[in-house]
Amino acid sequence: MMTIELIVLGVAVGTLSGFFGIGGGTVSVPLLMLLGFGIKEAIALSVMQMLFGSLMAAWMHQKKKTYVISDIKYFGFGGLFGATLGAVLVKVLDEAMLEWFFLAIVAFTLGRFVMSSPRPTRSEIINRPLYAVIGSLIGVFSGMLGVGGSILMTPVLVSFMGFELKKASAIGLFFVIFTSGSAFVTLGFLGMLNWQAGLLLAFSSLLGIGMGIYLLERIHIKHYKQVLVAFYSVIFALTAYKIIVG
Repeated sequence: MMTIELIVLGVAVGTLSGFFGIGGGTVSVPLLMLLGFGIKEAIALSVMQMLFGSLMAAWMHQKKKTYVISDIKYFGFGGLFGATLGAVLVKVLDEAMLEWFFLAIVAFTLGRFVMSSPRPTRSEIINRPLYAVIGSLIGVFSGMLGVGGSILMTPVLVSFMGFELKKASAIGLFFVIFTSGSAFVTLGFLGMLNWQAGLLLAFSSLLGIGMGIYLLERIHIKHYKQVLVAFYSVIFALTAYKIIVG
């Protein structure tokens, strides 16, 4: 097992997770693949890291009163169902199909960030049943691709639901608790978890979460959008390179 590489990756992913409001799968899955892990093992390792990291980040955001849980928890309730189905699909779908699905999700997110305004252009929509439906749909992709769901949740909240970008990022990371928890249980039941590598990656990521949230609070929202676009461009390029070149 590549102990040093996993520790460094864990700290880096934790920092990016706290800053970008992502579970970390968008970073850890392609990088784990570059380290030699297969897509399915990379997804399982990513899910374990996301569960630990999102719990830490949610605790920190709750202390800072970034959002009110009473409404946004319904995103998570929907995500529980969707992520369970998605984790089952990991077992049955072809690896090449999963890779192309992952690339398509990153491309969608990148496109929405490029076109959307970082500040709300409409009133924030509060609709608990709609939150649950959105959570369920995003949860399927989350469990299937090991990406937590924030990669889709954040652009959906900003583009269609009237949420401010930084708040949407924080909610996206809260959503990851539910989807990663559901996928974690399902993948464990299916015997797909590498516990030693997964726990090493997960505990290492906790070191970076606080730094990521600290940086998030201090960056101007306009610059934050620019950094998000650059970040997802890199992830898209890395994933495309791995799929096409091998």
